[in-house]
Amino acid sequence: MIALIWAEDQNGLIGANGQLPWHLPADMHRFKTLTTNHDVVMGRKTFDGFKRPLPHRTNWVLSHRDLTLPVGVKQLRHLDELWALNAERPNELIFVIGGAGVFEAVLPSADRLYRTKIKHAFDGGDTWMPTVDYEQWQLSRHVDGMVDAKNRYPFSFDDFTRR
Repeated sequence: MIALIWAEDQNGLIGANGQLPWHLPADMHRFKTLTTNHDVVMGRKTFDGFKRPLPHRTNWVLSHRDLTLPVGVKQLRHLDELWALNAERPNELIFVIGGAGVFEAVLPSADRLYRTKIKHAFDGGDTWMPTVDYEQWQLSRHVDGMVDAKNRYPFSFDDFTRR
């Protein structure tokens, strides 16, 4: 099963200069909890934004280019290779973690969405989440996050399954 996972601000912003424009530990905890021991698929720019491969996950980088990747990181050259990987593991979640171009390409075939919605507008961003037609999705879980000293912005976690 293909799942997209991302955090966005109230305007759909998801990135700034290859990084998240906010610090929200609750979102990072959710991301780690959901994706650990699963495959994660990302574009080259998203991978470049990490200091190292994400631990306890199989890291896949989707790129047509010839890449030199760290040991243990695998490459997908075409979306067809992602669909083949999904067919080999029909009962396992494969998380697509960015960037916007990869989200846009995979969204029409995704089975689940895991969204963190931050109820704040951030400045200086350069990457937005592609438009999601939520009429095609059933909200299966909604949790309002707790604002505290570490998580300074109001937020919610929303999980969706395809109708």
